[in-house]
Amino acid sequence: MPPTLIRLARRYLLRRPLQSLLVVLGIALGVAVIVAIDLANGSASRAFQLSTEAVAGRATHQVVGGPTGLDAEIYTRLRRELGLRAVAPVVSEYIQIEALGERPMRLLGVDPFSEAPFRSYLGGAEGGDLSLEALTEFLTEPGSLLLSRQVAAGNGLEIGDTLSLRIGGRAPRATLVGLLDPSDDLSRRALDSLVLADIATAQELLRTDRLTTIDLILDDAQVEAVRAALPTEARLETPAARSDTVEQLSAAFELNLTALSLLALIVGMFLIYNTVTFSVVQRRTLFGTLRALGVTRRELFRLVLLEAVVLGVVGSLLGLALGLLLGRGAVQLVTQTINDLYFVVNVEGVEVLPSTLLKGALIGVASAVLAAVLPAWEASSVPPAVALRRSEIERRASRLARPLALAAVGLGALGALALWWPTGSIVVAFAGLFAVVLAFALATPLVTVGVMRLISPVLARAGLLGRL
Repeated sequence: MPPTLIRLARRYLLRRPLQSLLVVLGIALGVAVIVAIDLANGSASRAFQLSTEAVAGRATHQVVGGPTGLDAEIYTRLRRELGLRAVAPVVSEYIQIEALGERPMRLLGVDPFSEAPFRSYLGGAEGGDLSLEALTEFLTEPGSLLLSRQVAAGNGLEIGDTLSLRIGGRAPRATLVGLLDPSDDLSRRALDSLVLADIATAQELLRTDRLTTIDLILDDAQVEAVRAALPTEARLETPAARSDTVEQLSAAFELNLTALSLLALIVGMFLIYNTVTFSVVQRRTLFGTLRALGVTRRELFRLVLLEAVVLGVVGSLLGLALGLLLGRGAVQLVTQTINDLYFVVNVEGVEVLPSTLLKGALIGVASAVLAAVLPAWEASSVPPAVALRRSEIERRASRLARPLALAAVGLGALGALALWWPTGSIVVAFAGLFAVVLAFALATPLVTVGVMRLISPVLARAGLLGRL
């Protein structure tokens, strides 16, 4: 592209900073919402996966029951009658601890003598080595609990502190007798939402004699034997299957948030399209002169798109920074909604993935270019003689108003049909919503002309300015 055209574009952008700022803000807001919601969804999903893995450990299967749990006799039968050794009873429930700001924590009651094949929180690389005194107190003293060292340090807790719990309207008290100190970051994050107790202590705190699950490590030959030995109220599942089931519950919620972020981006694209169109109309005479002087259509087309790319890059960078700030607030709102509607998840921070930032940047630049394609084509396709006549713009706009309104009626009807049709698919519902939004946009020109005709007699009374 000739350097002269680039200088012309740069001069135009610098002389009209507010107009350029409108494009940048339109892109930035759309990208920020996409990035923030993507960060919130991703952080909540990863926190749930870590929590599930922390509880399941290395178990290949789990025996689960109904809402009331499992009879402890099932665990005894599996060990004695089937001779299984890699089997461990588990009591699990969500509680709140006053010293931790009453955030949801999962109380995990385990049998230390059966835990070695599944989880190494009570010793080894994952949990750090507990002292003999702490382990003895954990097994023998009522109300003894273990917390992650990082969680305890972050909330000013020390060994020996008394903890006030919130369990189903009750406020039992417990004692922090030891700290778990994982050696790697993944285990540390997994333990951030766990409170460990001996299984008898957990049952006493929860006032139950039932088990939540029974963890197993089975080979293919043992699966059918275990399934046949279970009573009708119990069933054998894999931890992955249970995790997938819960994640499917929240899939529609995440799709809902993603669709709303795309709707925000479409609003930004409208801003970009209108602003770029306005800049093309402003320079229509200049473009006609350049065409008359020998500038090709392709060069003008590239010039307008280059402006959009530059503004798109600036807007995307601003949107990424804003999205990171919004993401830290959005993750709390998303987590609270997931806790209220689906399952309990505890998110301590926002994990920023390069793929999220790359996706946000690409979407921002691509949306800017896409919104600028039509104005760029308009600027490059008009013959020089026509471009120098301002009346041609109004004639073309008037000719397009009615076809666009007809398209709006058809698109609005399709959107209304999609929203009314009882398919049960959220994708179809959002497609209908987007169609309705576009229909209103396409109907705007004709509606504007009609409104102006209605109010022109009133405005004409204001004199020349009103008639203009």
